Amino acid sequence: MTVLELQQIDALNDFETAWNKLLFRSLDNRPFLTYEWLSIWWKHFGKGRELKLFTAENKGAVSLALPLMYSAKRIFGSRRCEASLMGVPDSDYQVFIVTNFQEAARAINPLIETILEDSGTDRLAFSDVPEDSVTARLLAGVKGESFGVDHSVINSCPYVCLPNNHEEFLYNLGSNMRRNLKIWERNALKDYKVEFISQQKIGTLKEAMRVFFELHQKSQTAKGHNGVFSSNTYRNFHLDLANTFANRGWLALFFLTFNDEPVSTIYSFEYNGKLYAYLCGFDPEYAGYRPGHLAFKKLMEYGIKKNLKELDFLRGDEEYKTRWRPTIRKNLEFQLNKKGLKSRFYNWNTDSRYFSNLNQKVNSLARTLSKNGM
Repeated sequence: MTVLELQQIDALNDFETAWNKLLFRSLDNRPFLTYEWLSIWWKHFGKGRELKLFTAENKGAVSLALPLMYSAKRIFGSRRCEASLMGVPDSDYQVFIVTNFQEAARAINPLIETILEDSGTDRLAFSDVPEDSVTARLLAGVKGESFGVDHSVINSCPYVCLPNNHEEFLYNLGSNMRRNLKIWERNALKDYKVEFISQQKIGTLKEAMRVFFELHQKSQTAKGHNGVFSSNTYRNFHLDLANTFANRGWLALFFLTFNDEPVSTIYSFEYNGKLYAYLCGFDPEYAGYRPGHLAFKKLMEYGIKKNLKELDFLRGDEEYKTRWRPTIRKNLEFQLNKKGLKSRFYNWNTDSRYFSNLNQKVNSLARTLSKNGM
């Protein structure tokens, strides 16, 4: 086992290259585990937390890597510590780097023991672990004498497998959705010149993100919600992220325009053969034309043309997602609690069903509400 205690994720020389090389080989490879996502997230949200990297190695080869952050709190004067993967609650999927399943399966139990013994950690919380991930398989097999394990379903992530051609895509939608899309497209084209454009045609990336923020906030304000971008911290995080992802070719920020005016937007990531639709928004003034649905149709057509495998709507089971006949991927939460009277008392007081993950669930709900209404 190797434990690295870092003040920031880029504390090691050439860490970015080494990390992404590992991720490229990982059996679980999602954008929320990239060096780019993690380092930018830590820059904006890491204050007050401790960061450590745990790895399992065999003959110098890393088979398993977990970037953990630690949060401490006092319960009746006693210091209690919880560890979780970096990025909670903003990462829709939380997974480990796993380059060799057999080696990782042998290492996971002693690694968990090491983590719970380190720094007096009372609880390990792995949330939003996709059920079809290698990480979920590893955690399902975890057991130890010094800790207990509990898991539950906490979120659902609808996704659409993208076919090879447009005809099959339309057929899979079903007759009602095909008919509705034709009506919405016909009505929009009757009144406007309709285009689906990338962020490059808006102007600078900063300007495109400003328009995205504005459309997202408009759609949320119309529903009586604040919207996540009422926070300058979140705006700055996503400005930094969009700039970095654009440089890597991972940003897929699109707009539907009526007479050259953006009326709908989807902020997504194109990564590892998939599209991840992170957030969207639209102008309520044009809601009758269903610009959000029209934009998602265009995004799926874009994905088909690029031979992408999937459009992932990410967390939340909003009505607009169900119209596309998605498959549901469940996200799991694994709680690993140290045994012992003090830790049991702490875990009772901070049980995820009541307190421990309340802030995470509130933020997840805010994200869900922000995606609603398309």
